[in-house]
Parts: sequence; C-alpha cells; structure tokens
Amino acid sequence: MRRKWNLLILGLLICMLASSTALAKVKITYWSGWGGDELEDLKVVIEEFNQANPDIEVETTTIFGAYEKLLTAIAGGRGPDVVSAVWASQLAALAHHGALQPLDKYIESSDVVHPDDFFPAIWKSFNYQGHVWALAATTNTNFEAYNKDFFREAGLDPERPPTNLSELEEVSRKLTEWDSKGELTRLGFLPGGLWKWGLVFGGDWMNEDTGAITADHPRNVAALQWLGGFWAGDGGENIQNFSAGFGNYWSPNNPFMVGKLAMQSYGEWLEMFQQKYNPSLDYGVFATPAPEGGRDNVTTFGGSVFAIPVGTKNGDAAWRFVEWITGPEGQKKLAKIFANMPPRVAVARDPEVLEQVPILKFGLGLLEGPNAFGDLPSPVGEMYQAEMGRAEEAVTRGEAEAEAALKQVKSTIEKEYNKVR
Repeated sequence: MRRKWNLLILGLLICMLASSTALAKVKITYWSGWGGDELEDLKVVIEEFNQANPDIEVETTTIFGAYEKLLTAIAGGRGPDVVSAVWASQLAALAHHGALQPLDKYIESSDVVHPDDFFPAIWKSFNYQGHVWALAATTNTNFEAYNKDFFREAGLDPERPPTNLSELEEVSRKLTEWDSKGELTRLGFLPGGLWKWGLVFGGDWMNEDTGAITADHPRNVAALQWLGGFWAGDGGENIQNFSAGFGNYWSPNNPFMVGKLAMQSYGEWLEMFQQKYNPSLDYGVFATPAPEGGRDNVTTFGGSVFAIPVGTKNGDAAWRFVEWITGPEGQKKLAKIFANMPPRVAVARDPEVLEQVPILKFGLGLLEGPNAFGDLPSPVGEMYQAEMGRAEEAVTRGEAEAEAALKQVKSTIEKEYNKVR
C-alpha cells in the first residue's frame, strides 16, 4: 500500500513539474516605435511568433522619442529586452554610449542571419567600429512622386517626368499656381534635405576611412547654392509662408495627397498613403534628377532597427525574437502590412511581395544600384544632419552664403566629433 502511495505521489510531482515547466515562459519586453493601426498589425505578427515559440512571450510597448528614454531606462536598470523604437541614424551613438549589446556572437551561430542575405549597403549600416549592433526588419528607399493629373492640366506628358535638374526646374514652374491675390495655391516641387542633395550633386559628408568631416565639399556647396536658388526663384518668403500651412505629412492632410504639392519626395509608403488618403490619386515616381557631374539614381534609406540593449537578463530569448522578425518570414509579413522595403535581397525580390506592393519594384532598382546611401555611421550623425538643416534654412532665407554656412557646420561637428573619437 505504501508503495502505491509513493508511486502516486511521485506521479503527481512529475505532473506538477511538467505543468510548471510548460507554464514557465520567458517574458521579454519590446519597445516598438509603431503606433495606431500599424501597432495593431504588428501585434498580429508578434502573436504568430509567440504561438510558434511557446516558451517565449513578447510584450509590446510603444515608445516615441525613445533615444533619451532608452539611455535613462538602462541607467536605472529598467531597459527593455528588445528595442526598435530607435532609428538607424542613432545606432552609432547608442553603441558609443554602451547602450547596446553587439550581436556578433548570435550571428556567428545563426542559421538564419548571414551578411550576404542583406543588401550590402544596408548590412553596412548595421556596423560600427567592427561590430554589428542591430538588424532591420524593414527599410525604405527615397525617390520623387508626381501627380499625373496636374501634368495633364499643364500640357505635360504624364508618362515623362523630369530627368535632369533643368527639366525639374522647368516642370516645377509650370505646375506652380497662384491666385488672383498673388498668393501660392500649389507648389510644383519643394526640394529639401541637404544631406540627400549633396549626395545627388556628387558630394560627400564624411570620409569613412579617416572620419574627416567634409561638410564644405565643393559639391555640397553647389547643392546648397542650388537649393537656395530654387527657393528664391518663386519668392522664398512666399514658399516659406505657403509650406508653413501644410498639414501633417503622416496624415490625410499630407500636402501631396491634398494637391498642395505637385511633386514631392517619398518612399514606398506612398502606395499605402494613396490607398488610405486619396484612392483616386493618379501618381508616378521618378529617381531624383542629378546635375552634370553628379550621381544618378541616388537613394537614401533608413528606418528603425531591432537591437538588444545592455542589461537584459533574457538575451537568448531576445535574440530569438530579433532573429525571427528580421528573418525571411518576419520581413515578408511586415513588407505586406507596412508597404516598406525588405532589407533582405530574397524577400525584396519575392514575386508575392512585389505583387502585393508593386511600388517596391521601383525602390528595388534604386537599392540594387551603386548610389544607395544609409545614415552617417557616426555618433554625431544625427547632430550633423540637424546642423545641415539649419544651414539649409539660413541659405534659403537669404541669411547666409552656402560656403560660409557649410564651413560653420564643419567647425561645429568637428568639435563634437573630437569629443567622442
């Protein structure tokens, strides 16, 4: 009898142990930068990971403006296990401040992640000082969009967008409209983003071999001079006042969607915007035109990246999630719901993905070309771009000359860069 009781107790203990083991999940906290409908779509994808990995549960929280919050949380021992609420442009700075774990050891033993799986320029953007600090599940390219109906109204061929700067300027003038009071009602084109235009003109912003800051490169100066002249051509103050009244870019009041801009820089999300905000919009896309001596078919790319902060006690589980969501399955799912470019070559070329998001075909051609540029691989990269913006604003307002403005940018960034080298 005693033996039967012992066996019964032993059996119960085994069942309890098995039950507790089955219920013992590793919960990992994930900071996402997506919100609204996109967050709900993302949660559906994450739930698929949770179901396929019953020993892990990903808990998602949306955090906006996560850079400083992440540093503060890590310092207080409350950092997340995974974060994608930071931008690729912030990666080098976070790595420099010791906020992230390098992923090298995980990648070396992974059957899913290999450098050759990704577009070379994108894989390069994950690297800083010899280590890989993050991976991307989505990215985006950059190109110009135009309203075909406005082309038709102006007597322009809607299937022939501008192919050089002279044509861009001419077409922009024809598409710009004024009311009887002499006030702008529609702007043909609004160039912006000195970083991109410097690259288009053939300039460079940093020597990646030496780390030298090259803000005053002659081609960067030429780009800024052109931007200043472009604004002045239609009255800089008028353009400033008109553009100040634009609605939020990420809303139904986007100026291109509501017809206040005839041409505008965009990424692959254009297709999603059109379907969501203006289904009747007839648009086309074209590569950013370059001047003589510049770079043709330039595209810039960026976006959020998945990283594992220091201090996590769940590094292996965190990596399994990062590996999955940046892997082929995760990227394919996110490409379909976000209409963003997959960073993996095979996924970006997948016929099923291209059929569902046709605009990816155009971006794919740019990304596979020689002139695809990621964010500056520097701890001062974001500050650098902010200083470019200030220089651009000063020149377009007529408050500074291009060369002097860029020399000031160089001086400012060199001082900051020397502090962290």
